[in-house]
Amino acid sequence: MDIDAIIVDVEFEISSRWKDYNHFVCFRFIDTAPNKPRLLNALYELERHEDVEVVDYQYTETPITEKTNLKDLEITRN
Repeated sequence: MDIDAIIVDVEFEISSRWKDYNHFVCFRFIDTAPNKPRLLNALYELERHEDVEVVDYQYTETPITEKTNLKDLEITRN
């Protein structure tokens, strides 16, 4: 199985028992496919708070190639 680097753009719709209306939270980060551990961790971190409920989420994946523009992403190289 191949592991590829991808850019994930995700939008979460969340509700709170303190507000009558929902909120939208957007993230953009580098992850690995096919398992997407950072996306699953973001979902877990939002759902583990008892006063927040994830109503829905949608995401897109962009494969990283030699032509992909990474200038707006913070990358730590080891």
